[in-house]
Amino acid sequence: MSEQTKRDAKLVQYLNDAYATERRLEVALETHIEGTTRADYLKRLKQHLKETKSHATDVERRIRQLGGEAELVRGPDALSRGAEAAQTAVQRATAAVRKPVEAVLRSGEQERMLKNARTEFEDEAGEIATYRAIDAMATAVGDEDTAKLARKILREEQRMADFLGGLIPQLAVDTAHDSIPVAEIEGPAARRTAADGAAAARPTTTSSRSRGSRAGAKARSTTRKSGSG
Repeated sequence: MSEQTKRDAKLVQYLNDAYATERRLEVALETHIEGTTRADYLKRLKQHLKETKSHATDVERRIRQLGGEAELVRGPDALSRGAEAAQTAVQRATAAVRKPVEAVLRSGEQERMLKNARTEFEDEAGEIATYRAIDAMATAVGDEDTAKLARKILREEQRMADFLGGLIPQLAVDTAHDSIPVAEIEGPAARRTAADGAAAARPTTTSSRSRGSRAGAKARSTTRKSGSG
């Protein structure tokens, strides 16, 4: 094997930053999935977990093609080399990820999902920055294969960030309704509370009116028959 060039070594350095993040986020996403009860959010998390695993695999492959070795960063001075070692490090990282998540699990259901979504949004922003840097660097030095991979992953990270950006306000409103007494809610949230209450009561009211209408029609029909007789 030919000696690795400085160009490829520099690209591998940044690809390893991305690889380490993808592997760490696998654990985080798996943990967040366990505490998610909202259907559309749960579906998207499961989908992005598959994407995240695919990203890690693709980035690791590209690192090897450039003559490097996939590294999982566990600290400023600690590197774990190789796929098996990386897997071990990911498993060890699970405890570190779960500890703060266990504290979140003690929160209300809506607030728990809100906190997770905020964390995921922050992670996506970091990944987007990383892959934009890789794309620009690879393009600048003429490595189109690495640039193409970075752009592919970047599109998927951006889609996830867009989803979370739309979800977070919804979860924030749900958290307000879940944790704040109705009497203390004003503005749009109060109007929603009133609308929700009316919607909940509406089926009973409609049913009563319907029964009343049917009873009235039956009485009128009986009266007409009596009169004609």
